Amino acid sequence: MRGGRLLKYGETACYYSSNACPQVEKDFLNVHIVPHSHDDVGWLKTVEQYYYGANNSIQNAGVQYIYDSVLEELWKDSEKKFVSVEMEFFSHWWKEQSSHMKRKTHKVVERGQLEFVGGGWCMNDEAAASYVDIVDQMTLGLKFLNDTFGGCAAPKAVWQIDPFGHSREQASIFAQMGFEYLFLGRIDYQDKASRLSNREMEMTWVASDSLNTSIFTGVLYNTYSPPPGFCFDVLCGDETIVDDPDSPMFNIDRRSKQLVAYILEQSKHYRTNNIIITMGEDFHYQNAHTWYKNLDKLIKYINKVYLSSNIRLFYSTPSCYGEAVKNAFAEALPRKTDDFFPYASDPHAYWTGYFTSRPTFKGLVRHSSNLLRACKQIQAMTVKRRSNVLFQFQRSQAIAQHHDAVTGTAKQHVNNDYLLRLDQGIRSCTKIFSESFNHLLSLNGSTMRQEYCTMLNISQCWTTEQNAPFIVTLYNTVSLRSSHTVRIPVADGSYAVTDHEGRLVASQMVPIAEAVLRLPGRNSTATNELVFIAEDLPPLGLRSYHVQTPEGKPGKRMLRSRSRTIDLPNEKDVTVSAYGLSLTFDRQTGHLIQVGNEMFKQQLLFYRGMSGNNSRFEFRASGAYIFRPNGTEAFPLQPVTKLTTIFGPIVTEIRQHFSANTMQIFRLHRNASYIELDWILGPIPIEDGIGKEYISRFTVPAIRNNGTFYTDSNGREVLERQLNHQTTYKLNITEPTAGNFYPVNSFAYVEDKLTKMRMTVLNDRAQGVSSLLPGSLEFMIHRRLLHDDAFGVGEALNETAYGVGLAARGTHWLMLGNAGTVARFLAQRMVHPPILMFAPTTFSAEEFRQSYRMELALINRDLPPNVNLLTLEPWDDEGRVLVRFEHFYGVGEDERFSHPVTISLKGLFPTLKIQTVEEVNLAANRHIRTLNADELVLNPMEIRTLIVST
Repeated sequence: MRGGRLLKYGETACYYSSNACPQVEKDFLNVHIVPHSHDDVGWLKTVEQYYYGANNSIQNAGVQYIYDSVLEELWKDSEKKFVSVEMEFFSHWWKEQSSHMKRKTHKVVERGQLEFVGGGWCMNDEAAASYVDIVDQMTLGLKFLNDTFGGCAAPKAVWQIDPFGHSREQASIFAQMGFEYLFLGRIDYQDKASRLSNREMEMTWVASDSLNTSIFTGVLYNTYSPPPGFCFDVLCGDETIVDDPDSPMFNIDRRSKQLVAYILEQSKHYRTNNIIITMGEDFHYQNAHTWYKNLDKLIKYINKVYLSSNIRLFYSTPSCYGEAVKNAFAEALPRKTDDFFPYASDPHAYWTGYFTSRPTFKGLVRHSSNLLRACKQIQAMTVKRRSNVLFQFQRSQAIAQHHDAVTGTAKQHVNNDYLLRLDQGIRSCTKIFSESFNHLLSLNGSTMRQEYCTMLNISQCWTTEQNAPFIVTLYNTVSLRSSHTVRIPVADGSYAVTDHEGRLVASQMVPIAEAVLRLPGRNSTATNELVFIAEDLPPLGLRSYHVQTPEGKPGKRMLRSRSRTIDLPNEKDVTVSAYGLSLTFDRQTGHLIQVGNEMFKQQLLFYRGMSGNNSRFEFRASGAYIFRPNGTEAFPLQPVTKLTTIFGPIVTEIRQHFSANTMQIFRLHRNASYIELDWILGPIPIEDGIGKEYISRFTVPAIRNNGTFYTDSNGREVLERQLNHQTTYKLNITEPTAGNFYPVNSFAYVEDKLTKMRMTVLNDRAQGVSSLLPGSLEFMIHRRLLHDDAFGVGEALNETAYGVGLAARGTHWLMLGNAGTVARFLAQRMVHPPILMFAPTTFSAEEFRQSYRMELALINRDLPPNVNLLTLEPWDDEGRVLVRFEHFYGVGEDERFSHPVTISLKGLFPTLKIQTVEEVNLAANRHIRTLNADELVLNPMEIRTLIVST
């Protein structure tokens, strides 16, 4: 059954009750009491433990009891309110309810008592989460709400009360989803002090230079906690309210004076006669009656006794408060155009460490995002129906965006649970790939047992190591033809690669790096990688290659790499040239010192993590959240001991050997203008009792950037950053290193405004970045610390695997040259590489071509080069498909690509016979218009979302 009616764009949520929002009084101070519970989707306990109330020795928290208790109180009294945020928990509770309880819940939603705020699957992080995953997790939650309650439950307000800093792209996404009000809990302590002083706690946040999106944004007075002394939860020990005048414990008069004093103080810092009082905390309201009974007494008493003072308290919700403030404002709201990073909670607590914490998990989240995208595409183009397998993967990926998940700030056992969920999703998804590829490619009904190799990142794949011949099938997830270098771990020998037209493809045998061979947990017989270029892959298309060990040499096009090892120090600098690029390495240190004719330096360095007991903020330790180095100096690793050069017709490598377990590999690719840097790092040594934070620093001395650098925002629009400066408040920076780090999801760059020389570095996962030295970018890539930073997680960030410290492997792509925007195209390639599936076969190359199609496109034509098919997924059980097209250039960013572009859906998808096209908002829960499929215009940075009926 199709879900409830979508709201029309701009239509407000249709709470049926006339008293959905309390009536505010013009001449009164209106105090909006907002009961809420902040329920982390995993942190100290796993998602399931939090829902069921298990493992309470860690934390007394059971979300199922919160909803049981709150709904009972709401049903008894129509004046009471409550807000719900995370659909992971509410959907779990909902499916367990009787039909009678569901009807009662519908009623309190219709009356505006239970208000959904945000309504995503979780309250996502805003630094380490990419815009793709943010949009997906919000869509998943809001679809559940619409399917369950119809458009009347569509949230108008967002409740981002706990993320550790706030991104501009996130605000733009919310605005594009039709939200009217955004409420924040955590902003920098200096920013907050300035806003309190200037009465600028509420503002219009202009969140996109290209789209001019904006949203009303309010900063909550006390983060999201109750006023001090007024926490009435069973988890609290605050003094309860006694209103019986005959009782020796009678205290309501005194306690009301305390609360009114707090209210009056808060009101001094806001510009209207409305203030919001948050009444709740982490996992509160397991016994809602204790909260509401005490609040009832305070509201009744203060409204009576302080009537002459024109103070009035009532239960309210974020959207009711937002509407009241908007209506009360006689002047224009203050404007904000930047973001809320970095976030510091005191002079020595800059929450910039989590930009990098748990780097391997962050890498997995990025990797699984691309797999999920591909899985949705394949299902949309084949079965056109939602499946439980797909939903469970979507759910796991959504949970991973939580502000204690992708951030790397959960306990280790909780992070293990996140990993397990993603692994299950990946394995289920790859079964869909195998079945679909067989269906799409088989000519005679025969099937292949296809494997997705989850360990390719450590050069391990059982199918390719143990079988020859074998088939590798690439699925290109982007809507453009593209070429990719394929690397397959194999045993030593000779191999022939044959393409879809029966032609031998040039290939190269490259020995696997020693540091990779030594990675803890690697269990592989492969000693080499077979490398070839898959050229001109069809858009949204499949192509298979046949790989065999040929008999004899005639016609073979595989070449072995030519290797040379150079011990250091050497007599002269080492220069390696290939494919029109050249790299020069210092004869003493082995560091990269020149790219082409440009002086250039790249180094691996580390900061020493501050240890401390956290008793006062000056004794703050560096930990999972906090980056706090002991001093401003970054120290070099032990010297490079030798360089190994690997030459070949497809790829040329220069390997820096630091130690047995640390290596950097610089790669030059045929027909590529960028330099790839593959880093292998860890275990990070801690034998000296000092935690360490590793960075990769890139420097071009000729670039005079004057402390200015640029980062993406959640992988999308670009923001200017300036050392030791904030646009909206005067910054007194007490941690000059940590306080200048910013999150980066996709790329960052520095530029000389005079010469237009630019250095751009792309990253393969969320990291922290800064430009502390002239012409430099430094990316934090790995962290291992020995002390907790006392912000709740209760564990040091000391990750281990296979009995030793965690090893990590990652990639940066480097480009030098005049200012340009090729980074946008490369970012699409890095974020959305082809999906590789492998299958053993007994067929020869010619026999295989007779039994299987070896190339197939799932789209009939390329989209324009500046357009990305962001989403293609089954929407319901009626054959409808959700489609998003994205223009990924900003206004003024490029002379050629920063212009509107027109596309047509007509005949675009060969397996989809489109009947009708409904345009909806970004979250797909509000109707905009019915479209003609012939013409769709995309403006710079615009995402257009469609539900197509087939």
